[in-house]
Amino acid sequence: MIDAYTGAGVRAAEQPLLDAGHGDILMRRAALGLSRVCETHLRRANRKGLLSGTTTVILVGSGNNGGDGLWAGSFLRRAGVMVTAILTGSTAHPQGLKALRALGGSVVRLEGQGSATDPNTAPDASIAGFHALDRGQALSTMTSAHLVLDAMLGTGAWGGLRGEAAALVEDFNAIRRESATGPRIVACDVVSGVNADSGEAPEPVLKAHATVTFGAAKVAHVVAPGEQLTGHLTVIPIGIEDRLEHPSVYRLEAQDILAAWPRPTATDTKYTRGVLGVVAGTPSYPGAAIMSTNAAVQTGAGMIRFLGDASTRGMVLAQSPEVVCSDDQPWDVHVQAWLAGPGVADDESQAARVQAVVEAQEPAVLDAGALTAAAQSVADGRLGAHKILTPHAGELEQVYEWLKGFGVTDDAPDRTRIEAAPVHWAREAARLTGATVLLKGATTIIASPGSEEQDQVCLSIGQASPWLATAGSGDTLAGILGAVVAHVAEHPEALRRLGEWARGDGRWAAAAALGAGVHALASRVDGEGPVPPTVLAANVRRVLRTKGQ
Repeated sequence: MIDAYTGAGVRAAEQPLLDAGHGDILMRRAALGLSRVCETHLRRANRKGLLSGTTTVILVGSGNNGGDGLWAGSFLRRAGVMVTAILTGSTAHPQGLKALRALGGSVVRLEGQGSATDPNTAPDASIAGFHALDRGQALSTMTSAHLVLDAMLGTGAWGGLRGEAAALVEDFNAIRRESATGPRIVACDVVSGVNADSGEAPEPVLKAHATVTFGAAKVAHVVAPGEQLTGHLTVIPIGIEDRLEHPSVYRLEAQDILAAWPRPTATDTKYTRGVLGVVAGTPSYPGAAIMSTNAAVQTGAGMIRFLGDASTRGMVLAQSPEVVCSDDQPWDVHVQAWLAGPGVADDESQAARVQAVVEAQEPAVLDAGALTAAAQSVADGRLGAHKILTPHAGELEQVYEWLKGFGVTDDAPDRTRIEAAPVHWAREAARLTGATVLLKGATTIIASPGSEEQDQVCLSIGQASPWLATAGSGDTLAGILGAVVAHVAEHPEALRRLGEWARGDGRWAAAAALGAGVHALASRVDGEGPVPPTVLAANVRRVLRTKGQ
């Protein structure tokens, strides 16, 4: 599991050491780890695997991030790498600058980017006296290097790159799009311009092959869109780790998912393993019922009760004869949890069943056609953490529109805003509705309700194949989620090994994260390639045969 922190959380852990005068030690530890990762990439770039003769360009900002980059450059120079630092701010970290120059590193500044000298700037931090490169010259220097180290903006920056630095990155990205080759890109701490706390990434940004961060992962490393720009993440310990307090986001990895997945014991029965009720599909959309029930079967639900019309019941039974089918109403059957909404559209009888599930006391996964009923119910009171909403960004936009219409919120973000900061909007939706929210996307975000951010559990799942973006994938996910939620409803302590946060109301977020994680792992069982939902559901059994450590 990766514990991800806000920039403020990491700075709070650093502050006592900085106050004690240990800032230079922290920076050198960080820079040494950064240089080691850069060396690995440089050896790969050199056909002989040597560092001698390789070249690195460091894009250096004014703050401590730039200082990390300059010190890393000095370590690379000691190893025989030719290093050029391009200063992109109005100042440069004086000790790092001195260390790099003392070892023969080249230092230039980007023309037109912060070249004026601030009268309050220490003379040894000023960059005005360095030779200036125009954007074309800087671009040529970057493209001819083996590696570019992005050390312009760090965790305290916001709003993205500006001025000549932004134009330089934009021009460099244009060249990258047209060429299959080019330098390796390593980011220092975070990709410059990416908001460390939200993952927001205003263009332009320099997408990295690898990112080296210090002390702890930041939120941007494990949530979209920042995660998709980060590349391979390496966390370098620098001595603050024991001082870190509350993670902002937990990232569950494959071993965490498989180790925590609830498995039956010798004394379990079909009832204690969890009975799942399913309200899905209509005569017009029977496929959603077939796929969601089949996924729940493959996931190992103890028993599945499907409620629907005769035609859809017949198709569900043809695919999965284990399912108990009827035309009952939700209040007529006993289950541990519900799944409602997949494929429910333009059918009054199924819509009435969905409404009954929303109002029922049992935990429920509310997907697709159930989201409208869930949002409407918020106007009459909060849903509760045991109700799990599963929208994608477009559906969450609609949920916000409904909430605004009911007077629950004044702000209704559109899909673009949601995709730009999914962790923020998932958390806000959980807070407003009182439900657990699973926001599907390139990185899936799960947020529990709470009045303040520190009261909320927030998790991310990122192992999914992009081939999952296909019709029916969400129906399969819904069936997996329903199965694990039914088990957790019967066994409230089933997920305690994940941590204290997975108890109480947090267990519903944990269950949703495990379901999304298994769904993601199933998408990669056969490597990269198309994964039709029917294949995806069958892959779940293969995934669950493996136990984590």
